[in-house]
Amino acid sequence: MFTIAFYNLENFFDTIDDPNTDDDDFTPRGIMHWFYKRYRNKHRKIAKTILRIGKRETRKPPVLIGLAEVENDTVLADLTKELQRRGYTYRYVHYESADRRGMDTALLYNPDFFRISYSKPYPVELRNNADEPYFTRDILYCRGELTGEPVHIFVNHWPSQREGYLESEHKRKKAAERLKEQIDFLRYTEPEANIIIMGDFNTNPDDIIFREMFKGFTNFALQAFRNGKASLYHDEQKMLFDQIIVSNSLIEHSPFLFHGFKVFNPRFLRTWKRHLSFLPFRTYLKLKYQNGYSDHFPVYCIFDKNQVL
Repeated sequence: MFTIAFYNLENFFDTIDDPNTDDDDFTPRGIMHWFYKRYRNKHRKIAKTILRIGKRETRKPPVLIGLAEVENDTVLADLTKELQRRGYTYRYVHYESADRRGMDTALLYNPDFFRISYSKPYPVELRNNADEPYFTRDILYCRGELTGEPVHIFVNHWPSQREGYLESEHKRKKAAERLKEQIDFLRYTEPEANIIIMGDFNTNPDDIIFREMFKGFTNFALQAFRNGKASLYHDEQKMLFDQIIVSNSLIEHSPFLFHGFKVFNPRFLRTWKRHLSFLPFRTYLKLKYQNGYSDHFPVYCIFDKNQVL
């Protein structure tokens, strides 16, 4: 058995000012007072979390972890070093996006289980009120072999609902259309392709956008959401923006056997205030440093492989 996971790391910046992005707040002199000690502490916390996701069920940490809200290679290199220090080897795939804040998607993988053969970022272009183009986070595409089986992976971080659901809906639709373009082309060339889509979609799994655009796929998060599960909260309202979606061919015609979708929310990842203990223990609460982990809980799926097929 093995685990595939996704984790939004909540503004995981390094401490160095990048003149090409809007990262000034997350520097030692910035409004968040993002010192090196805090940066290193977050690495330790994120590494601890990653190594525990799914371990109770499979006795090993995830073989694939999609990531959102990482700034650059520095953050990922330091994270893999921290994982190595704890006895686990991971590699990563990452490309710098044109996102204004410098936030990117990435894929961590265990090379003993996943062999990558190709990767590419797909930019997502949006338009502001003046009809000027700008870019949100890239969709990261990776192709390779997972336990010897060919798979295609798309890691997403769609535009947020900060302006309101309806006001920002067209932005998420644009990201969905960009993703669908690549999936349609892939399925045209390889109809039975094993496709894994993961990410922070900034909308719940019952959103009509999934039903309209991703036919032939199973969203493992949908039933969990209907059962009251949440990966984040807004004004204490449950949300399951973090999801893992797979092509039906992966669960119907491949050796992979699905054993469940879960939100990873053990006690150490939740806030210490007893009356709010259902909330994620985040790094910052507005401008106040909390010394926590993230404002999202990780999500994960358990798979096994049918050796008879």
